[in-house]
Amino acid sequence: MMTSNKKELTQSLEHQFVEHVRSSGFWSATDQLLVACSGGIDSVVLVHLLHKVGYPFMILHCNFNLRGEESMRDEFFVRQLASSIGVELEVKSFDTQAAIETMGKGTQETARILRYTWFSEMVDRNCQPNKKTYLLTAHHGDDLAETMAMNFFRGSGIAGLHGIPERSGNTIRPLLFTRRSEILSYAKACNIQWIDDSSNVEEHYTRNLFRNIIFPEVQKVFPAATQNLMESAKRFTEIELLYRQRINELKAKLVQYIDGNICIAVSKLIQVEAIDTVMHEIFKEFGFGASQIPEIKKLFTASSGKYTQSSTHRVLRNRAWLLINPLTVEDNAIVLVEAGVMEVSVNGFLLSFSAVDNLVALDQDLNHAFIDARFVEYPLIIRKWKNGDYFYPLGMKKKKKIARFLTDLKLSKIEKENQWVVESNKKIIWVIGRRIDDRVKLSESSRSVLIVKYKPKP
Repeated sequence: MMTSNKKELTQSLEHQFVEHVRSSGFWSATDQLLVACSGGIDSVVLVHLLHKVGYPFMILHCNFNLRGEESMRDEFFVRQLASSIGVELEVKSFDTQAAIETMGKGTQETARILRYTWFSEMVDRNCQPNKKTYLLTAHHGDDLAETMAMNFFRGSGIAGLHGIPERSGNTIRPLLFTRRSEILSYAKACNIQWIDDSSNVEEHYTRNLFRNIIFPEVQKVFPAATQNLMESAKRFTEIELLYRQRINELKAKLVQYIDGNICIAVSKLIQVEAIDTVMHEIFKEFGFGASQIPEIKKLFTASSGKYTQSSTHRVLRNRAWLLINPLTVEDNAIVLVEAGVMEVSVNGFLLSFSAVDNLVALDQDLNHAFIDARFVEYPLIIRKWKNGDYFYPLGMKKKKKIARFLTDLKLSKIEKENQWVVESNKKIIWVIGRRIDDRVKLSESSRSVLIVKYKPKP
């Protein structure tokens, strides 16, 4: 017979669990619950709690086949557990070693990807109309505290200080309110059987290093360290909400979208308080780490054309602005246009071609080129300009390098890099959207007109 203390302990955790689930509104009576169970004490206790209080659920078990007989022992144990309480079970067997070689990642990360990919598939598979499906994992308060500490040392910022969220998407962690010691006491009081994973004592795994060495030493000095971190998690979550609200307000004021460019006025940015933090929040979306913020700040006093870049984006000083644009692989491709072609698609834009036999009324749209067809030889070549290119700008009798022509237009570095031209018989006849070559302009003797129109892709 269970002693009075054991009975009180059992009833206490069960009562706390029910009240926590109810007050948090994690799920309703009609929702489908999928419980990840490894056979370890945490997930087994979660299974027992759900069964004891009457929540319907299905068990999911992953066999990663990494520990030989131990892996099969774990699967057999979970199968017996599910059978003993009459709960449906799904088991997924993985060739994890092959996945490690394919993915090129470590054992833990590969197993995590395999596990949660399958869990996501199971959630989707069990979705029904008017019925939500949730994945339940057995993370507890000690896991939360360990994650907070690891995130702190990783330098993950305020977003990492609240540790593991109780809810993220379709995943719910209903045991975060309790400690590992309470789970152990409950398991012993209820004579619950579980199995131990031998890898839990292997210190080269980061979490086990914190769990088995660092935290025990910290608790010798601060006995309430874990509990304090658990209580701080909620405060950090609320602090982050306020922080995000303010950051979003500042982003809305600072970041503008002009002609397809992401622009920030330097004069506004330098007046912001806590500027390094604000800049980090803005530029991290474009691949810049905190260590690169000083380089971006140097652009405040740099001349136009100076820039710094991440692996994905570049920040360019252009007059009073910082322009943020994605890096693109140099595009050396060319598009050939044969006679009679009506339209071609080029990177980011369309060119249409039409020919008329009589002089036409010329409009002033720079995106339209009116060319004397006598001077056009096919195929036309559509390409980006390159160093050394020159043409005779309309109205000028002397040739001019396109590099100088674009500079005189006071175009930004990005605009220059994205400039395309139309070439005919090794002569540039149109700097697209800017000016045609004077040698192909219309005159009174013109009888056939080639009309080329530029249009950005929607």
